[in-house]
Amino acid sequence: MTAWAAAVPSRDELHEAKRIALLREAASAFTRKGFHAASLDDIAQRLGVTKAALYHYFPSKHALLRECFKRALEVGFQGLESARQAGGSARERLRHTLCFYLKEIIDELSCCVVLVEENALLPEDYAALLQERDRFENALRDLVRDGIADGSIVPCDPKLAVFTMLGAVNWVSKWFSQSGAWSADQVSAALTDMLDRMLSATPVKALPLDIGATA
Repeated sequence: MTAWAAAVPSRDELHEAKRIALLREAASAFTRKGFHAASLDDIAQRLGVTKAALYHYFPSKHALLRECFKRALEVGFQGLESARQAGGSARERLRHTLCFYLKEIIDELSCCVVLVEENALLPEDYAALLQERDRFENALRDLVRDGIADGSIVPCDPKLAVFTMLGAVNWVSKWFSQSGAWSADQVSAALTDMLDRMLSATPVKALPLDIGATA
């Protein structure tokens, strides 16, 4: 057995941990300043490393943005699969997907900024990632259609419904703070409750007046 094998992270695990830390810091910088105003020097300084060290993980700032976008979409599809396994009505599965997606992108990845910075992607990256984004959005529209069919969602335009929900969800990174009064769990649950009520065929009569008081 290799010495220290079970006691310390492997080289690959350390590399991946640093890569994720870099992605999180890059997404945070893009959120605060916008893609074009944020620099690799800014990101490196906040991580306490040299700019040259960043190139060991990503060759450019555009590569960082592409990976952030890719990771956010991966989380979206993970949310769809988690909802499929959980079951329930189409409205419940839609709510589950959105809640999963929102919590992950603001708590684990901090990558939802990419969905409001898509015009900064290089043309070749945009074409490939746009196809995946459309696939995710179409899956959400299918859930809305299924919800209308099973009676759990009020009749509506699925395209407009999905645009409205994703617009609200993807903007959270602009105002959410990890050090603020609300946790990622509280925000993701409360916001998806609001969106769920918008489409529900049997909407609840009231929502929490203070989400900070929720467990």
